[in-house]
Amino acid sequence: MNLTETLPTHDLKQRLANSINKIVDRLSAHWLVAINLFFFMYVGLPFAAPILLANDHSQIANAIYSMYRFVCHQMPSHSYFIFGEQMAICERCTAIYLSMAVGGLIYAMLRQRVKALPFKWYILFLVPIAVDGGTAMFSVWLEYFPSVIYGLWAVGLTILAICLAILYKQRLLTWQGLLFFLAGPLSLIYLQIVGFHTSNWWLRAITASIFALGTIWLAYPSFEEGFGETRN
Repeated sequence: MNLTETLPTHDLKQRLANSINKIVDRLSAHWLVAINLFFFMYVGLPFAAPILLANDHSQIANAIYSMYRFVCHQMPSHSYFIFGEQMAICERCTAIYLSMAVGGLIYAMLRQRVKALPFKWYILFLVPIAVDGGTAMFSVWLEYFPSVIYGLWAVGLTILAICLAILYKQRLLTWQGLLFFLAGPLSLIYLQIVGFHTSNWWLRAITASIFALGTIWLAYPSFEEGFGETRN
Protein backbone atom coordinates (compact mmCIF):
# COMPACT_ATOMS: atom_id res chain seq x y z
CA MET A 1 0.00 0.00 0.00
CA ASN A 2 1.26 3.43 -0.90
CA LEU A 3 2.27 5.53 2.11
CA THR A 4 0.55 8.59 0.69
CA GLU A 5 -2.75 6.67 0.70
CA THR A 6 -2.62 6.02 4.46
CA LEU A 7 -1.16 9.27 5.80
CA PRO A 8 -2.37 12.80 5.17
CA THR A 9 0.02 15.03 3.25
CA HIS A 10 0.61 17.33 6.21
CA ASP A 11 1.67 14.34 8.36
CA LEU A 12 4.28 13.35 5.77
CA LYS A 13 5.62 16.90 5.66
CA GLN A 14 5.75 17.04 9.45
CA ARG A 15 7.65 13.75 9.69
CA LEU A 16 10.10 14.92 7.03
CA ALA A 17 10.63 18.21 8.83
CA ASN A 18 11.17 16.42 12.15
CA SER A 19 13.72 14.08 10.56
CA ILE A 20 15.63 16.98 9.03
CA ASN A 21 15.60 18.84 12.36
CA LYS A 22 17.01 15.79 14.15
CA ILE A 23 19.82 15.49 11.58
CA VAL A 24 20.65 19.19 11.90
CA ASP A 25 20.61 18.97 15.71
CA ARG A 26 22.97 16.00 15.72
CA LEU A 27 25.27 17.62 13.19
CA SER A 28 25.36 20.88 15.13
CA ALA A 29 26.24 18.98 18.31
CA HIS A 30 28.88 16.72 16.78
CA TRP A 31 30.19 18.64 13.76
CA LEU A 32 33.78 18.63 14.98
CA VAL A 33 33.77 14.87 15.55
CA ALA A 34 32.44 14.37 12.02
CA ILE A 35 35.08 16.63 10.44
CA ASN A 36 37.93 15.08 12.43
CA LEU A 37 36.83 11.56 11.52
CA PHE A 38 36.63 12.59 7.88
CA PHE A 39 40.18 13.96 7.78
CA PHE A 40 41.65 11.00 9.68
CA MET A 41 39.98 8.63 7.22
CA TYR A 42 40.94 10.81 4.25
CA VAL A 43 44.62 10.89 5.21
CA GLY A 44 44.60 7.32 6.54
CA LEU A 45 43.68 5.67 3.26
CA PRO A 46 46.78 6.99 1.41
CA PHE A 47 48.91 5.48 4.20
CA ALA A 48 47.01 2.21 3.92
CA ALA A 49 47.43 1.92 0.14
CA PRO A 50 51.20 1.14 0.07
CA ILE A 51 50.83 -1.15 3.09
CA LEU A 52 48.08 -3.08 1.35
CA LEU A 53 50.08 -3.20 -1.89
CA ALA A 54 53.17 -4.50 -0.09
CA ASN A 55 51.05 -7.27 1.46
CA ASP A 56 49.57 -8.46 -1.85
CA HIS A 57 46.19 -6.74 -1.50
CA SER A 58 46.64 -5.01 -4.83
CA GLN A 59 42.97 -4.78 -5.77
CA ILE A 60 42.03 -2.69 -2.72
CA ALA A 61 45.27 -0.68 -2.95
CA ASN A 62 44.74 0.14 -6.63
CA ALA A 63 41.19 1.29 -5.88
CA ILE A 64 42.59 3.76 -3.33
CA TYR A 65 45.25 5.00 -5.76
CA SER A 66 42.61 5.49 -8.46
CA MET A 67 40.33 7.40 -6.09
CA TYR A 68 43.04 9.86 -5.02
CA ARG A 69 44.31 10.34 -8.55
CA PHE A 70 41.49 12.84 -9.04
CA VAL A 71 42.79 15.12 -6.26
CA CYS A 72 46.58 14.67 -6.41
CA HIS A 73 49.22 14.41 -9.15
CA GLN A 74 50.85 11.43 -7.34
CA MET A 75 54.34 12.21 -8.69
CA PRO A 76 56.82 9.66 -7.25
CA SER A 77 59.50 12.33 -6.80
CA HIS A 78 57.11 14.32 -4.59
CA SER A 79 55.74 11.43 -2.54
CA TYR A 80 56.61 9.37 0.52
CA PHE A 81 57.16 5.62 0.31
CA ILE A 82 56.16 2.94 2.81
CA PHE A 83 57.62 -0.57 2.53
CA GLY A 84 58.99 0.46 -0.85
CA GLU A 85 55.57 1.45 -2.20
CA GLN A 86 54.41 4.98 -3.00
CA MET A 87 51.70 6.65 -0.94
CA ALA A 88 48.47 7.56 -2.69
CA ILE A 89 49.00 11.32 -2.24
CA CYS A 90 52.04 13.57 -2.50
CA GLU A 91 54.09 15.03 0.35
CA ARG A 92 52.29 18.38 0.27
CA CYS A 93 48.82 16.82 0.32
CA THR A 94 49.91 14.46 3.11
CA ALA A 95 51.03 17.41 5.22
CA ILE A 96 47.82 19.36 4.54
CA TYR A 97 45.39 16.58 5.45
CA LEU A 98 47.44 15.22 8.34
CA SER A 99 47.71 18.74 9.77
CA MET A 100 43.95 19.20 9.35
CA ALA A 101 43.37 15.97 11.28
CA VAL A 102 45.83 16.71 14.09
CA GLY A 103 44.87 20.38 14.16
CA GLY A 104 41.24 19.35 14.57
CA LEU A 105 42.13 17.40 17.70
CA ILE A 106 44.08 20.36 19.07
CA TYR A 107 41.13 22.65 18.38
CA ALA A 108 38.81 20.21 20.18
CA MET A 109 40.85 20.76 23.35
CA LEU A 110 40.96 24.55 22.95
CA ARG A 111 37.64 25.26 21.22
CA GLN A 112 36.22 27.35 24.07
CA ARG A 113 39.25 29.66 24.08
CA VAL A 114 39.94 30.11 20.37
CA LYS A 115 38.41 32.96 18.39
CA ALA A 116 38.24 32.98 14.60
CA LEU A 117 41.30 34.29 12.79
CA PRO A 118 40.45 37.45 10.79
CA PHE A 119 40.67 36.83 7.06
CA LYS A 120 43.24 39.59 6.58
CA TRP A 121 45.62 37.62 8.84
CA TYR A 122 44.70 34.30 7.21
CA ILE A 123 46.16 35.64 3.98
CA LEU A 124 49.61 35.46 5.57
CA PHE A 125 49.15 31.71 6.10
CA LEU A 126 48.71 31.36 2.32
CA VAL A 127 51.95 33.12 1.37
CA PRO A 128 54.47 30.34 2.23
CA ILE A 129 52.69 27.57 0.32
CA ALA A 130 51.96 29.89 -2.61
CA VAL A 131 55.58 31.03 -2.86
CA ASP A 132 57.10 27.56 -2.46
CA GLY A 133 54.69 25.83 -4.84
CA GLY A 134 54.54 28.72 -7.29
CA THR A 135 58.29 29.24 -7.64
CA ALA A 136 58.85 25.49 -8.02
CA MET A 137 56.24 25.32 -10.78
CA PHE A 138 57.55 28.44 -12.54
CA SER A 139 61.08 27.03 -12.35
CA VAL A 140 60.01 23.97 -14.33
CA TRP A 141 58.33 26.16 -16.93
CA LEU A 142 61.35 28.45 -17.24
CA GLU A 143 63.74 25.51 -17.54
CA TYR A 144 62.01 24.21 -20.66
CA PHE A 145 60.44 27.41 -21.98
CA PRO A 146 62.65 30.39 -20.98
CA SER A 147 60.59 32.87 -22.99
CA VAL A 148 57.51 32.13 -20.87
CA ILE A 149 58.88 34.62 -18.31
CA TYR A 150 57.57 37.50 -20.43
CA GLY A 151 54.09 36.00 -20.47
CA LEU A 152 54.21 35.44 -16.71
CA TRP A 153 55.13 39.07 -16.15
CA ALA A 154 52.39 40.34 -18.47
CA VAL A 155 49.64 38.14 -17.02
CA GLY A 156 50.84 38.57 -13.44
CA LEU A 157 51.05 42.36 -13.54
CA THR A 158 47.64 42.60 -15.24
CA ILE A 159 45.97 40.44 -12.60
CA LEU A 160 47.82 42.32 -9.86
CA ALA A 161 46.67 45.71 -11.14
CA ILE A 162 43.04 44.60 -11.48
CA CYS A 163 42.89 42.98 -8.03
CA LEU A 164 44.57 45.91 -6.29
CA ALA A 165 42.31 48.40 -8.06
CA ILE A 166 39.16 46.50 -7.00
CA LEU A 167 40.32 46.10 -3.40
CA TYR A 168 41.34 49.76 -3.18
CA LYS A 169 38.04 50.93 -4.59
CA GLN A 170 36.13 48.75 -2.11
CA ARG A 171 38.43 49.94 0.71
CA LEU A 172 39.44 46.36 1.41
CA LEU A 173 43.13 46.69 0.66
CA THR A 174 45.29 45.86 3.68
CA TRP A 175 49.04 45.44 4.00
CA GLN A 176 48.49 41.69 4.39
CA GLY A 177 46.64 41.55 1.07
CA LEU A 178 49.27 43.73 -0.58
CA LEU A 179 52.00 41.38 0.62
CA PHE A 180 50.09 38.39 -0.75
CA PHE A 181 49.70 39.93 -4.20
CA LEU A 182 53.31 41.18 -4.31
CA ALA A 183 54.57 37.66 -3.51
CA GLY A 184 54.12 36.71 -7.17
CA PRO A 185 56.24 39.46 -8.76
CA LEU A 186 58.84 39.17 -6.00
CA SER A 187 59.08 35.43 -6.65
CA LEU A 188 59.67 36.04 -10.35
CA ILE A 189 62.40 38.55 -9.51
CA TYR A 190 63.97 35.97 -7.21
CA LEU A 191 63.96 33.35 -9.98
CA GLN A 192 65.56 35.75 -12.45
CA ILE A 193 68.30 36.86 -10.05
CA VAL A 194 69.03 33.75 -7.96
CA GLY A 195 67.93 30.98 -10.29
CA PHE A 196 65.50 28.09 -10.27
CA HIS A 197 63.82 26.99 -7.05
CA THR A 198 63.48 23.30 -6.23
CA SER A 199 61.20 22.45 -3.36
CA ASN A 200 61.87 19.50 -1.05
CA TRP A 201 59.89 17.36 1.35
CA TRP A 202 60.41 19.51 4.42
CA LEU A 203 59.52 22.76 2.63
CA ARG A 204 56.36 21.13 1.31
CA ALA A 205 55.54 19.79 4.77
CA ILE A 206 56.12 23.06 6.61
CA THR A 207 54.29 25.33 4.17
CA ALA A 208 51.38 22.90 3.85
CA SER A 209 51.06 22.61 7.64
CA ILE A 210 51.03 26.41 7.99
CA PHE A 211 48.25 26.60 5.41
CA ALA A 212 46.20 23.83 7.07
CA LEU A 213 46.51 25.19 10.62
CA GLY A 214 45.60 28.69 9.41
CA THR A 215 42.53 27.25 7.69
CA ILE A 216 41.43 25.57 10.92
CA TRP A 217 41.98 28.78 12.88
CA LEU A 218 39.88 30.69 10.33
CA ALA A 219 37.05 28.21 9.79
CA TYR A 220 36.49 26.08 12.88
CA PRO A 221 35.64 28.88 15.37
CA SER A 222 33.18 30.23 12.80
CA PHE A 223 31.63 26.78 12.47
CA GLU A 224 31.40 26.54 16.25
CA GLU A 225 29.62 29.88 16.44
CA GLY A 226 27.24 29.02 13.64
CA PHE A 227 26.34 25.57 14.93
CA GLY A 228 26.05 27.01 18.45
CA GLU A 229 23.36 29.41 17.22
CA THR A 230 21.60 26.46 15.58
CA ARG A 231 21.64 24.49 18.83
CA ASN A 232 20.20 27.44 20.70
